[in-house]
Amino acid sequence: MAIRALPALGFPVLLLAACGDDGIDYPALLPTDQVLAEPSIPGHAQIAAGSPDQVRSDLEAAGQALNVSAAEVTQQDVADEAALEDRAAALRRRAQALAAEPADCATPETPESC
Repeated sequence: MAIRALPALGFPVLLLAACGDDGIDYPALLPTDQVLAEPSIPGHAQIAAGSPDQVRSDLEAAGQALNVSAAEVTQQDVADEAALEDRAAALRRRAQALAAEPADCATPETPESC
């Protein structure tokens, strides 16, 4: 049995041995000129690099627009006050009915006791 497993175990070892290096003792390192180079600004950030005041004013305008929209949302009458009161009263009645039920009614093993 162990002799039959030997070729199956030897095959992965041969595959790993074939993945050896190309005779290079050290991995390729990052060249010094790339490490010490000035950072480059990505294309999508050219506007910010050219005129930071414009970006600041755009952000402030967007923030003011968000403040206005938030104020509009909070000022709107979302629902009818009477409908909300009726719904709250119905929920209170349902909560009282559930609280009045015995605790063993909640178990599916004893539905006949309810």
